[in-house]
Amino acid sequence: MVRIGSVAPDFEVKLHTGVRFRLSDQRGERIVVLYFYPRDFTWGCTKEGCMFADHIQEIKKLDAMVIGINGQSLADHKKFAKQYNFPFPLGSDPDLSVCRNYRVLWLRGLAIRRATYIIDKHQTVRGVAHHEFLIDRHWKYVLRVLKELKEEEEIKSYNREAWNL
Repeated sequence: MVRIGSVAPDFEVKLHTGVRFRLSDQRGERIVVLYFYPRDFTWGCTKEGCMFADHIQEIKKLDAMVIGINGQSLADHKKFAKQYNFPFPLGSDPDLSVCRNYRVLWLRGLAIRRATYIIDKHQTVRGVAHHEFLIDRHWKYVLRVLKELKEEEEIKSYNREAWNL
């Protein structure tokens, strides 16, 4: 897994919405919640996606966006997102290069770990969650880290104003 405090590996994927997404394009703009999941339409992955969907407004209020990634096709992602009304994009990583760079492959590259990264506006990994079975911990952890980042940002802003920096 990529460690907290490390620079997040840049990547570009095509999203089920038809748009290309590049992490570095978000630099200075917003926080990215990047979650890797094994397969569309499985019980655990559906539950995880629905939990992020249920809390998307809270996540957006904290200046973040969510993207789910696995190695399946865009066609699979479109069906999955449509069936469960996911209000966030799913990215396809058919050659598993993004999964490899984020070190979420296991079983000799045959499976993808359930892992979530919180990447700040400077492209630094600020949080990592990895629970294969305790799925509901991911969104709770994401909200906690996003709130901490928001507080950090407010303190920095206050300090700049207070010291006329």
